[in-house]
Amino acid sequence: MGYVMRTVEDVREEILDAVKPLDPVKLPLLEAWGCVVVENVRAPYDIPTFASSAMDGYAVRSEDVAGAGDSGVVLKRVGSAFIGKAPDGEVGPGQTMWIATGAPVPPGADCIAPKEDVTAEPDSITVHKTFSPAQFIRPPGQDLQKGDIVVPAGKVLAGPELGNLSTAGFAEVRVYPKIRVCVVSTGDELVEPGSKPSYGQIPDGNGYTISGCLKELGISPVKPPIVPDDEDLLRELFVSKAPDADVFISSGGMSVGDLDVVRKVVEELGKIDSYKVAMQPGMPQAFGVVEGRTYFGLPGNPVSVFVSFELFIRPALMKMMGRTDLDRPVIEASIDEEMEGLVDKTRYSRVFVYRQNGEWRARSTGPAASNLLGTVVKGNGLAVIPPGDALIKAGEQVKVQMYRPLEQVGAFGK
Repeated sequence: MGYVMRTVEDVREEILDAVKPLDPVKLPLLEAWGCVVVENVRAPYDIPTFASSAMDGYAVRSEDVAGAGDSGVVLKRVGSAFIGKAPDGEVGPGQTMWIATGAPVPPGADCIAPKEDVTAEPDSITVHKTFSPAQFIRPPGQDLQKGDIVVPAGKVLAGPELGNLSTAGFAEVRVYPKIRVCVVSTGDELVEPGSKPSYGQIPDGNGYTISGCLKELGISPVKPPIVPDDEDLLRELFVSKAPDADVFISSGGMSVGDLDVVRKVVEELGKIDSYKVAMQPGMPQAFGVVEGRTYFGLPGNPVSVFVSFELFIRPALMKMMGRTDLDRPVIEASIDEEMEGLVDKTRYSRVFVYRQNGEWRARSTGPAASNLLGTVVKGNGLAVIPPGDALIKAGEQVKVQMYRPLEQVGAFGK
């Protein structure tokens, strides 16, 4: 199979059309954190379910304190209302009950006299101000009424959403689950970090770059031990890990060389489309299905791995988890120094974006070589230089796709 050169936009569209959200599941609330809600979740009852006091004070009848002034109105204390249980009784004419913040309002009372506006005796109180009906009372349904949406479809569950669901009485919720991703590292030249490499060997950086990017999405990757350039061992890995994975990601080994065993094995085990993308870095790519699981084959150079993950894999995985906000923020920035483009490819130059005099500016973090991962570490965005732009001069505007949150601008690149 020969490679076909394709545009970034074409490849991205094909991948996003091919992947679908995973089948929904019901999960306990804490396990559902970070997942996307499948459908609108509606309140089965009013929240709160009862009227409660917004103040520490006394539950009173507004008509009893209507004439309160400098001399005040004296009311008989007949009980108390505490949090978590029903009041002692009810409040009749000329009566009152001590009430704690959040406690149910006793029958008969229609407002709360805060303790600061009351002189208290053991069996009575003197109220020194007038209070209108419902004053300092939290009514039933103030937060949500029965049938209201507790959490809308498509919402990513964070702490407040879990709290709202819990308050509405839900112990579990129907969500799109987090993806199970197996990160495959192959090659005789690779060793695990911390091991002493022999001459010509290197630590496995790509596997950890990919795994870290997955963690950012809330995915806990499965990373088996490094597999050498052995077709049988690689085949065994894909077959054995398929039941526990929704996606496979590998890097390197996708060219046509005799030693590139990855391509041979994945084409044997599935249906793979291999192509060249008109981009730098990250030209050779593969996408398809291996052992019934979505497969992404990335180039071998570390910057190519990162850029390819950002452009293709990250949005695809988010869609599979039910997300609709697939794109990173893109801003316009003025570049500090000239940048070279390419005639036939889109170049993604690593830059550090910062704010100066009310505008976004971007400076290069180093050479364009695709083996220099440090240029990614120093940066926070990818300057997008379209094909045909041979040279962009200092001071001109470029589009920058951010790969760190905008609120972190200024935290990196030093």
